[in-house]
Amino acid sequence: MRTTPALGFISMSFVRNTGELLAIRRQLKAFATEHGLQLIKVYVEEPGPPSAAFDLLESLLESDGQPLVVPTLHHLAVLGHPAQIRDHLRHCTHEVLIAIKPAERTC
Repeated sequence: MRTTPALGFISMSFVRNTGELLAIRRQLKAFATEHGLQLIKVYVEEPGPPSAAFDLLESLLESDGQPLVVPTLHHLAVLGHPAQIRDHLRHCTHEVLIAIKPAERTC
């Protein structure tokens, strides 16, 4: 089976510690594999001025419709309103895939 290369993005603003970061990376990789994708790079945005986010955008611009895998849509907030960023990327032929499903409410 052929796999499609994809990029990942994680914002540390939504991650508590290194252990959680490693777990999220594993979840992104597993999700990508389940969907026929191969994560070739995961960009991790540290707190402070955006840098990894702009490196990610540069990589997406240089690619031909490469998919982007994020843990949740909130991780795109460093670039602006997450839904608007997702829609803009989709308009530019980059599918945005959300790897972690929200927890179900029990009450």
